[in-house]
Amino acid sequence: MTKKQPPPIPVIGASQDSSREEELLAWEEQERLRRQQPAAEQDPPAVPLAVVPAPAAEPAVAEVAVTGLESESASTPPVAPKSATGYLKMPDFSEPDTVNPAERLEFYSQGIFAVQYAAKANHERAEQQKLIGLGLRLQAIKDEELHKHTGFETFGALTDARFGIKKHQANNILRVLGVAQALEDVTTQELKERPLRVLVPILDTHGADAVRETWAEAARHGNVTDTALKDAANFLGYAPPRSLPVLEAEPAKQKSPVPFAWDSGAVLERLRALAEEDPATARREAEALQDAVRELVEELEGSLGAG
Repeated sequence: MTKKQPPPIPVIGASQDSSREEELLAWEEQERLRRQQPAAEQDPPAVPLAVVPAPAAEPAVAEVAVTGLESESASTPPVAPKSATGYLKMPDFSEPDTVNPAERLEFYSQGIFAVQYAAKANHERAEQQKLIGLGLRLQAIKDEELHKHTGFETFGALTDARFGIKKHQANNILRVLGVAQALEDVTTQELKERPLRVLVPILDTHGADAVRETWAEAARHGNVTDTALKDAANFLGYAPPRSLPVLEAEPAKQKSPVPFAWDSGAVLERLRALAEEDPATARREAEALQDAVRELVEELEGSLGAG
């Protein structure tokens, strides 16, 4: 690898005699030898005061909790440790010590990949903390019934008018708050509300450790989705038992087809109203309805395929 030679450094305030030129050449040779040493063995450069003025002291910078992206030339940026805050330090810009264009491009490319990785990781962690931060404050507002003291009829009316958060959105955040808190120390990924619903009954029945175990099992297979979490819960024995349909003693007589009309909006509103009074019962009914609809769709697909 060809090293980039430093530019000539002018001698400030010194005469141009041969002794000063020899001193400058000796210092340059010392610097060349120092750069060829391993980084761990290098000593601070001994720069003659007459050649290069001492740099101004830089202000102290707060130490970042998560380290690891020390070198832009690292091929695989590290993942934040579990004990850290989860945010990665953005790599500092530096230039490679080569004049070869291909090598310089590779060096800068590795730096770009590292910056993209850190930015994505920090965004996911920020979204996770946003979910928890919103949930804690919405829960406090709801528990203290502050809407009654500010002229709003309901908790949902307050969140909609003050924060632009619909009632069902606020309730969804509150539903998964405990799950998000249980996972905060084991993953820095963004925690989306919908997949976390699978873990709510596991938290209620088996506790936070079971939630973390289910998440870890689902994460072993790649992207964590609601389906992956359900499969992991079934494998670990944490999934709630499914209610079996009641069998009729005699087959029902076939009835003539009647026009079908179902107001899905009314059903959803009824479940949301029930959730205000009894969240656990509303969740069970919603899950039962979801399972029934899924089974019906599968039956219809099978009938169409057979025909």
